[in-house]
Amino acid sequence: MNRPLALVLAVLLTCVSLTSTGFAADLERLRFELSLRSSGEPQLELSAEGRRDGRFHSGVASSELQGLNPAALRSADGTPIRFALVREAGRVDCSGTSRSQRASGECRFTADPTFADLLARAGIRRPTEREAFGLTMVGASRALVEAINTARYPAPSVGELTALAALDVTAGYIADLSRHGYRPARIGDLIAMKALDVTPEYVNGLRQAGFARLTADEIVQFKALGVSPAYLASLRSVGYGHVSASEVVQLKAMGVTADYIAGFQRLGYRNMPVSKLIESKAMGIRPEELRSFRDDASVSISAEDLIRLKFAGLLP
Repeated sequence: MNRPLALVLAVLLTCVSLTSTGFAADLERLRFELSLRSSGEPQLELSAEGRRDGRFHSGVASSELQGLNPAALRSADGTPIRFALVREAGRVDCSGTSRSQRASGECRFTADPTFADLLARAGIRRPTEREAFGLTMVGASRALVEAINTARYPAPSVGELTALAALDVTAGYIADLSRHGYRPARIGDLIAMKALDVTPEYVNGLRQAGFARLTADEIVQFKALGVSPAYLASLRSVGYGHVSASEVVQLKAMGVTADYIAGFQRLGYRNMPVSKLIESKAMGIRPEELRSFRDDASVSISAEDLIRLKFAGLLP
């Protein structure tokens, strides 16, 4: 994987794994704030008391907040309120006071031991309390763990499982990729593909465009750069249908389009090597400017010589 994408993914994994960093020693001193969004659904924020580096906020469905009395949340006179956010990895029990569609108070987190048992059986390992809290907040599920196992991926780390859940990787997504003939070899590849919204339809479109044997790294690079089946078809329309994946990445990264290539072809520069197209684009050489220069010079000049003249500052 190229270094920029590797960095993005490293940051992603770090952010997800550190979602609950500030809660490490303060899970018994959690505070909550609960408010209503414009949609009417609750917005929950949890924080470690007295700390600014431990904060988690998320929209949650009303159905997830067991025991919540919507009328109490809308109260204007300081009504007591209680609810529990219950998920497979654990639960957060909260109690406090509500006033004018906002409530605040204290919470207590309890990890679910059966979920920890499941992770241990799956070869992942039992999460620490902090990790269990993070898994709870991102909604990690048994279905996701079982889907990873069914697809025969290597057992993920707790951090990778947290990232998968945070990105809403589902059993359906994993199965759809396999059904379209693609199964990333590594959990990190699966995370990268989901982070960039690589769909089974996108992979299938690349296959139909002639790129059936791409690696996960290449698919991720294509998606990150916006390489679409339509872009590949446009390259094929100007005679570049058999370029390699790495050449496609270079062409797209430099903004080389089919129209740009066609402009050179109209000037008689056919079958220009990909390297020369990229070099021309990097030098800011435009076909329409070359037409004027060549007509004025009344001489035949190669693409290589044009690039040399541009580099020497002898072209506009």
